Amino acid sequence: MTRKIVVVGWGLAAHRLVTGLLAADADVDVTVYAGEGGTAHDRSALPGMLTGAAAAALPTPADPRLTVRAGVRAVAVDRMHRLVHGSDQWIQPYDTLVLATGANPVLPPIKGLRTDDGLDLLPGVHSAHTAADFRRLAEAATAATHAVVIGGSTTGLDVAAALRLMRADDPLHVELIDQTPATPEITPTDAYLTLRRTGVIAYQDCRVRALTSGPGGRLEGVTLADGHRLTCDLAVLACGTAPNTALAWTSGLAVARGIVVDDTLRSVSDPHIHALGACAEHRRSLSGRSETVLAQADVLAARLSGLDPHATYRGPGAHAVPSPATVVAEAEALLKATAA
Repeated sequence: MTRKIVVVGWGLAAHRLVTGLLAADADVDVTVYAGEGGTAHDRSALPGMLTGAAAAALPTPADPRLTVRAGVRAVAVDRMHRLVHGSDQWIQPYDTLVLATGANPVLPPIKGLRTDDGLDLLPGVHSAHTAADFRRLAEAATAATHAVVIGGSTTGLDVAAALRLMRADDPLHVELIDQTPATPEITPTDAYLTLRRTGVIAYQDCRVRALTSGPGGRLEGVTLADGHRLTCDLAVLACGTAPNTALAWTSGLAVARGIVVDDTLRSVSDPHIHALGACAEHRRSLSGRSETVLAQADVLAARLSGLDPHATYRGPGAHAVPSPATVVAEAEALLKATAA
């Protein structure tokens, strides 16, 4: 009997899961809600778009078992009847629902960040999260003279370097403001040495107090907490992300920092719903790192396809789907330890 699987999200986690399901030749009918568009992207590779790289785009499998609802968001889940309501008014039934909603960019509490009506970012200020964000940023950077990247996340470091390198004949002046004492993902020494080689000026442990605008309401500068002002006509926000749990929350699923899942990546609230990637919280841990996302997707693909119904996710660094030889070796080691 064909199993109806609905996936909400179309990033790296969802793409890996779907390709794994289809490759396993499973008897499935997969529907993907791709609110950001029909093409999946590896978000960690998006800064490369600034220098002309296209590696961030992931190919959509050509398979009759797959339907990608491009530009359509899942707005509600009826858990009792197992239905997903889309922003296009379509109602999609499911046997299994997978939430791969990722994370949302964190906007810092900076004065002057938004227009007077509060609806949009100040002209000249850009988020750095989606492929559309990077396309707009690439266009704006071609005419900019001075850019300031706010945030010392991995994305912030990559964006600062890419902005500096994207105009070989007329390099953009780029400054990076790291508002935290250290960058968690990369040791500060290595990170800043790399940036210096590209010509980026980086400030660590600095805070931005306000953005200033001039005639026409466009960005003119960044004011730091100590009163120092940096002139700029382009600012990029790269201040980290927070799990996107809105759909899970309104659906009544257990949410802590992320959607709480067990070792099978199943929601602890509903046996028919799974979550993976940056939106999922496993053993009180969150991670949007590529290796973690891929491992989770491999486990879930193995379970849902029937390739390995007993596959479990044991945390970062663990084998996604342990081989029989590995399982036997671990069992023998446990028996020896118990006997000793």
